[in-house]
Amino acid sequence: MKKKLKINSLALWLNYFPWKKKKDHKYSRGKLIIFGSQLNMTGSTILSAEAALRVGTGSVKIICSKKTLPIYSSKFPSVLKEEINTLFSLKKLIVKEKNSIFLIGPGAGVNQLTKKRTKLILKNSKYAIIDADALTCFKNNPKELYGLLDKNKIITPHIKEFHTIFPMINKKITNYEKIVKASKICKCNIVLKGANTLISSSAENIVLNKHTSSELAVIGSGDVLSGLIASLVGKNKLTPFLACCAAVWIHGDIAKKFGPGLIAEDIVKNIPNVLKKLKTSNKKI
Repeated sequence: MKKKLKINSLALWLNYFPWKKKKDHKYSRGKLIIFGSQLNMTGSTILSAEAALRVGTGSVKIICSKKTLPIYSSKFPSVLKEEINTLFSLKKLIVKEKNSIFLIGPGAGVNQLTKKRTKLILKNSKYAIIDADALTCFKNNPKELYGLLDKNKIITPHIKEFHTIFPMINKKITNYEKIVKASKICKCNIVLKGANTLISSSAENIVLNKHTSSELAVIGSGDVLSGLIASLVGKNKLTPFLACCAAVWIHGDIAKKFGPGLIAEDIVKNIPNVLKKLKTSNKKI
């Protein structure tokens, strides 16, 4: 039976939005661990990290190399950093921090190291957002990725990345048909980014986001979206599916209001304005 397509709106998630409470502290607001970018792509990680902090994550840690540590330290003092150079050390960290939220992909590079890191995360963590290069590195064997995904994992491909990890899906069918087929292949949450982003859950519920703007077609906007999603998912927060719906709506709302000239940094800077509007709204959803 064909599932009814829902339209993304405040009614889906605003009543469950994880606002900060009086009793909250930085540890109760969740910890996000982001795997840092290559030396020439550190801006991707910074965009994701700042977006996550602005939406409400209590703590963000960037996993970095010896070469990138000074860059992150100088540009983003409010974020924790940890230098890790071996897969053994990485696995120890992931196991220790298994209740944290993990994000990998932005600026990571399409290589075997990214693939090995992604596999470690998916095997040893509860919640993870897999984006960009961390998806593309499975292009030679996407079935290897499918087996590591579950209801708490989120993948956020744009259309080119989507066809890289789902090469068997016909490029000529609609994006709705594509995400329906993908949802049957891997039981995770999928954000198929585009002019009208589609979001599917592990239970194959599908939402279409029309609250958006073409101004989002700019480098770095996807990194911001990944950070937004990562900040909203986890214990005492939203389900992975609702986190995706809320993040995509907020992302689009900022772009609609900002208009022409938008760059990724503008999205991050305007997150507080959207949150204030949502929180002070008297409208009961």
